[in-house]
Amino acid sequence: MMSLDKIKKEFFAELELANSVEEIEKLRVKFLGRKQGLLTDLFKEIPKLSLAEKRKLVPDLNKLKKEVEEALLQKESSPAAKVQKNKTSPISTFDPSLPGEKPKTGHSHPALLVIEEIKEIFKYLGFSWVDGPEVETDEYNFQKLRLHPDHPARDTQQTYYVGKNLLRTHTSSMQARYLERHKPPVRVLFPGRVYRREAIDATHLPGFLQLEGLLVDQNAKMTDLIGVLDFFARRLFGEETKIRVYGHHFPYTEPSIEVEVLYKGNKWLEILGAGMVHPEVIKNTGHDPKKYRGWAFGMGPERIAMLKYGIEDIRLFYSSDLRFLKQF
Repeated sequence: MMSLDKIKKEFFAELELANSVEEIEKLRVKFLGRKQGLLTDLFKEIPKLSLAEKRKLVPDLNKLKKEVEEALLQKESSPAAKVQKNKTSPISTFDPSLPGEKPKTGHSHPALLVIEEIKEIFKYLGFSWVDGPEVETDEYNFQKLRLHPDHPARDTQQTYYVGKNLLRTHTSSMQARYLERHKPPVRVLFPGRVYRREAIDATHLPGFLQLEGLLVDQNAKMTDLIGVLDFFARRLFGEETKIRVYGHHFPYTEPSIEVEVLYKGNKWLEILGAGMVHPEVIKNTGHDPKKYRGWAFGMGPERIAMLKYGIEDIRLFYSSDLRFLKQF
């Protein structure tokens, strides 16, 4: 692996000699290009490193990437580059007879597009949706979901604390909040951003989107849950899509399952977790678990979008690269 110091020296040496827009763009491609950029190649190697190596390399790599991006922007705005650009431009004066350019308009982020598509699918099944607070209490984020202070599952959801509260680690916290304020039957989705102390790599970020689904009534069954998820997968990925489920464990559902889809006909990939709402969770929200039953599921919209669109790196969603975002 090429050292960061060597890459940095090489970049600034070549930047010093670049005096045109074309030369600056060649430098951008060489160091930041999506396919063969020197820094991009280093980011691709991160998943292969140990946790200690990641902790040592990732901050320096991100810092160098930022320095390169800022240096390129500064160079592009330099007088020398502007003069060269004007010399090579085929049109140096304004011509009012030329056709105008359409105003550039934005559009929804690809992950939000997937959320909207999921909401539309479940709207057909009678689900509404509601937002919730990102700064949450320990009671709702953990305790009402059977994740008590000594529960080992807390270790897998390392948390950012804000004073006595915390940044929620999952949208499952909305199960308790919503059921405390609404009498069953309920069918509702909880989309939103969640936070965990994750090492950044191609499939993990410390802040990401999650979408929770909840149904509670007097007759909820596991077979209904599996049927709904099968319907959802076929509507989202195509009618030929197949799913399979297997047993898992979540503290707030019992029994619990993981759901996989058959991707491109030859590979099973996990897309969400689900299960029957634990009776204790229903009791914690003030309802009678002998009268009401429910099921819930949770998924990551970015990972759904990666699967749907063939995206290999979750960091692309938040790189602010218009070349990527315009594809959607």
